[in-house]
This record gives sequence, C-alpha cells and structure tokens, in this order.
Amino acid sequence: MSHMKKYLGAVLVGALALSTTLVAAPAPSKWLSTVTVTDKGAHVLGNPAAPNKVVEYLSYTCGHCADFEMKEAPAFKTQFVATGKASLEIRNMVLNPVDLTAAMLARCGGKAKFFGNQRHLLSTQATWSGKTKNISAATRDKLKTQDYTGFMVGTFDEIGLGPIMQQRGITPAQAKSCLADKAAFNAIIGMTEAGSALGVRGTPSFLVNGVLQDHIHNVAELKAAMK
Repeated sequence: MSHMKKYLGAVLVGALALSTTLVAAPAPSKWLSTVTVTDKGAHVLGNPAAPNKVVEYLSYTCGHCADFEMKEAPAFKTQFVATGKASLEIRNMVLNPVDLTAAMLARCGGKAKFFGNQRHLLSTQATWSGKTKNISAATRDKLKTQDYTGFMVGTFDEIGLGPIMQQRGITPAQAKSCLADKAAFNAIIGMTEAGSALGVRGTPSFLVNGVLQDHIHNVAELKAAMK
C-alpha cells in the first residue's frame, strides 16, 4: 500500500509539474498580430516604434519573393518582429498585370487579413501563375483600353484565383469588389512608381532603416544590415 501511495504521489507531482509548464508557456507576441497601414497604403507588421524598420518591395509573381516568404520570413518574424526589435513593411513593386491582380487581392478583407492573404497567394503561386496561358484574348484586350478592372476580373476567373481566395474566406463576389477598388489600385501603382524612383530594380528588395540594400536573400543578411 505504501508503494502505491508513493507511486500515486509521484504521478501527482509529475502532473502538477506538467500543468505548471503548460500555464507558464509564453503567449503569442502581440506584435505578430499588430498591423498598421501607412499613408501611402503599405502594410506594416509589428511594433510601430521598433528600432529597426525593414521594408520589403515585393511582387506576387516573383519566384524569389515566394521563396523568401516561405523559407525566410517566418524566422525573421519570430526573431525580430515578435520581439519588437523590427517591423516589416510590405510595399508593392508590380511587374505585370497578373501581379497587379494578386496585389489587389492581397488587400481584400482589410488589414487584419493582409499578411495571411499574402502568404497564401505566394504559397500557391505555382498553381495560379502557371495558368496565365488560360487568360483569353478578350481579357487581354481590356488592357489596350486601360480597362484594368475588367482585365483583373477576367484573369481572376480564368486562372483559378476564386477557389484560392475562398480558402481565405473571401467569396468571388467580395474578391471582385476588391479588384474594382480604385483607392487600392492607386496605392499599389503609387508604391511601384515610388520604388522605381528610389532605385528598386528587382524583387524582393529591402530597405533597412531607410537604406536600400543590395543582395539580401535571407534572415542572416537582413540581421547584418540592422542595428
């Protein structure tokens, strides 16, 4: 009987230790859910007062951008954004009309959905960007008359972006409304033009504390550029 009491006592102590460990587990960083929008329409993740301001110029049809988002961005967010040491601002660098379509969709649903939308579009990039051959002549012709909304809506349907956005809880009707958002369109084009004037020539490109960087490909290189 005494052996049984000792055994149960050990089990109880172990259970209490486990319970204490679970209760003491750190809560998710508030900075990973803090999103602000600049007066130019860029989305910023993290501490607005972070000592390091990192800006990424990004294209949604850029394979290197997708690689950075999937392989490097999570570690950067964990090490620097979550800890309040850096903020991450996304600015558009539109390379083509399909890229513009995706950039408009990334903004759909408000600022709280932006970074999730971005990750989803880049993680599925190979699926939808591989279908650009399906864009009809009628849809392409809309570019000749500068009917950009018409082109984007046609592209949305013809390369299968509808099901992809539905996975983010955004219906086709909601997505098409986003594609017709003139303010969003102007913000995206404005950021692209400003980036070109600044000297951005490829994507992804990074500004760290206001300085345009050369050849940033990973978290280690970003860390080296920060203070």
